[in-house]
Amino acid sequence: MKPIFAKVMETMGEDLFAVRVTQQQAFSTDYHFHKECQLTYIVQSQGKRLIGDHFDYFISEDLTLTGTELPHVWYTDVIESDKEHHANSIALFFDPDRLVEILSSFHDTEKLQAFLLLSKRGIRYEGKCKEQIKKLLYKLLDAQGLKRIIIFLQIIEKLQDASDKNVLCHIDYSNIHFPNNALKIDKIVQYVLTNYSREISLEEIAVEMNLSKNAFCRYFKTQTQKTFVQFVNEVRIMQACKLIVENQLSIHRVAYDCGFNSLSNFNRVFKTIKNQTPSEFKNALYEVTTIS
Repeated sequence: MKPIFAKVMETMGEDLFAVRVTQQQAFSTDYHFHKECQLTYIVQSQGKRLIGDHFDYFISEDLTLTGTELPHVWYTDVIESDKEHHANSIALFFDPDRLVEILSSFHDTEKLQAFLLLSKRGIRYEGKCKEQIKKLLYKLLDAQGLKRIIIFLQIIEKLQDASDKNVLCHIDYSNIHFPNNALKIDKIVQYVLTNYSREISLEEIAVEMNLSKNAFCRYFKTQTQKTFVQFVNEVRIMQACKLIVENQLSIHRVAYDCGFNSLSNFNRVFKTIKNQTPSEFKNALYEVTTIS
């Protein structure tokens, strides 16, 4: 997969940050990265997102921060009965180097720099802090002058000090992509999302990418820091969790619909990835629903 290097703030002049509102049928599926940090609040949408080596479902009200040069993409699920503009989001872009440079004139920025370093692994925000940041983002849309700068700094403070946050990428993850890389992980991801319900051999995907089997394995492991089989299993288990949550199919049916040829193999892979069996996952959901 080749992430595209994007020049987000090229037309912003001397501005420290910019806000972009998206309202369309689907988010762009270009896997890309850029120098600027990006805070993304999903107003309305659902689908899959890939941030570095972390692949997961997202739904409305998802709030994530992608640090400088961290590859990312959102794939929108197509829902025919939904509204015309199913992909609605608010994104805040800011230059981390300029932010540190400006604030260093007023106080020590060691804590801020440590936070910005952590953001290179991607962060998802939840709970009370997510609601606070969400409200500030909406205020930022209408603010002008000094008030706009104050709200921006309040958002940075909330992001930095939040306790309800989860780091997404593995601690060893690093972006080794380059703008002139000719191969595209995006094509591989799309292929897996389309075909995960059946067997996808290494020979098949290698041919799809015009590579030998060994060359493809080396390329994929270098780009994602995981094997192709690991990635396919993660996609299948992610989809299995979604089907279990919807509670319309038996676990046996979920296993086969997600591309597993045996229930025992499904149970083994599910426990490896989720640290619990499918039945335990389903029972935990039932308990939460009952308590609620």
